[in-house]
Amino acid sequence: MKLFHTVSLAAIGLLFAACGADSAAEPTAKELRFSVIPDFNKAKLADDATKLAAVLSRKLGVPVRYEPSNDYTMAVNGLIANKLDFVWLGGKTTVDAIDAGKGSVHVLATRDIDLAFKSYFIGNKAAVDGGKLKQLADLAELQPSAKALTFTFGDKNSTSGHLMPRHFLVAAGIDPERDFKTMGYAEGGHSGTLKAVASGSADLGALNFAYYDKASAEDRANAPILYTTPDYVDYAWVAHDRLGAALKGKLRDAFLQLDPAQADDKAILTAWSAGRFVPAEDELWNSIREVRDSLPKGFLK
Repeated sequence: MKLFHTVSLAAIGLLFAACGADSAAEPTAKELRFSVIPDFNKAKLADDATKLAAVLSRKLGVPVRYEPSNDYTMAVNGLIANKLDFVWLGGKTTVDAIDAGKGSVHVLATRDIDLAFKSYFIGNKAAVDGGKLKQLADLAELQPSAKALTFTFGDKNSTSGHLMPRHFLVAAGIDPERDFKTMGYAEGGHSGTLKAVASGSADLGALNFAYYDKASAEDRANAPILYTTPDYVDYAWVAHDRLGAALKGKLRDAFLQLDPAQADDKAILTAWSAGRFVPAEDELWNSIREVRDSLPKGFLK
């Protein structure tokens, strides 16, 4: 299965040109509602999303309102039930939304980093220093010691904190439920995973590389990286067709034209760990759908 899709600069240029075709039409919506999956600190997410709403309101000339979601499923369901117009989703929830929308939900844009995303497997520093854990060239190297290790995923619906780490573990011949001493799911998403491993509540965990790279030096020192997964596609902005082609085009352009040379735009890009947002098509997430559908249903909410 090919998890990483190469997107040429020429192709991106063509998509930019196509996206601009809708932008001349004036928006007709009185207000746009959006949410983001709660994959780390909810207060920080709310602050970042509120700032994004202000920037998009100014760029679109339409009020944009952030609606918090308590969990991943709520973000997807809100889009389908006409409680939200667009959402920031992970790879798994992107395909969940596309499938639930039955042809009416599509990807607007993704970050440059999401075209080659990855997860880190991190270990508790004391366990590493004591010889219980070591750097891994391959996840299969965990097999001899797995029975002595406590392991944590992030949220069950997280692509980078659960779906893809589980996929890579299974491909290495490791059954997380059977082969680890204990296996669980950290509360608080990626921040919960990092806290659990750094504190020693878990020996080993898997999380989003972009979140880890922005974490405090202390937390990273207490939970060093032991293994980096192969690349895959992940997060995306996803919108419902009820917005209409013209408004969707303007919204897409607003994301694609966020400029790191402009202070307000740069703050948004930094908050989203993005160099730029780039255009993308639904088909890029087919590989994530294949992984999702390959797992027993009980492993996913």
